[in-house]
Amino acid sequence: MCIRDRYQRRVHGILMKTDTFTYSKPMLVLLGAPGVGKGTFGKRISKDFDMPIFSTGEYLRSLISKKDDVSPLTERVRKVMAEGKLLDDDTIIEIIQKRLAEDLPSAKGIIFDGFPRTIPQAEKLDTVGKVKAVLDFINKESILVEKLAGRRECEKCHDAYNVANIHKEGYEMNPLLPKEENKCDKCGGNLMHRPDDQPTAIAERLKVYHEKTAPLEGFYEKKGIMKTFEPKKGVADYPWIKSEIEKILKP
Repeated sequence: MCIRDRYQRRVHGILMKTDTFTYSKPMLVLLGAPGVGKGTFGKRISKDFDMPIFSTGEYLRSLISKKDDVSPLTERVRKVMAEGKLLDDDTIIEIIQKRLAEDLPSAKGIIFDGFPRTIPQAEKLDTVGKVKAVLDFINKESILVEKLAGRRECEKCHDAYNVANIHKEGYEMNPLLPKEENKCDKCGGNLMHRPDDQPTAIAERLKVYHEKTAPLEGFYEKKGIMKTFEPKKGVADYPWIKSEIEKILKP
């Protein structure tokens, strides 16, 4: 019986819990403050390297929406989320193991976005497989504030735009504007300025991010697997980022 089959049986409650599941493909972890473009770069990396992105929030929403899934793990997740509580680290690791056991043969690895957030979570992730590299995307804080304040989002389809036009301190970032002012190109919906992209909220989000992430950065720096990117030209810097990741993933 293969590891994948054994784990799938376990999560459906047929076998006793085991810790033998190991993911053999490369794992990448994405770090980056709000506004740095981590999500945009992640999508491109995922497509170019055949590595799906694991987002804890998205996977959890997908998991509990499957009404025919009544496994003990899924039922436990439903209960905790319905109560508005946070999942403990061991349950999140179980969820990650479940997702990795479902991995398609064509996938060349997996990318984690939004996990781990703490050193204990990072240590638990190490028991599941090998983190090949941590990609840390950074910009100067003043640039992040300007980018976040310039974000606009369609109120219907949530397509993203940005009115910030940044050309200073070595940064060259053109605005991403709709064809018609304040109208979404995709669906024609109105563009809105999200409450969490207001100055006071931006400052608090960045403060919380740095406080929570600083220890994690130190953890991965000590392991020697941190790679820092400062994309001063936004997505125009992606070819350089891609070439560096190619070196990292080279056998």
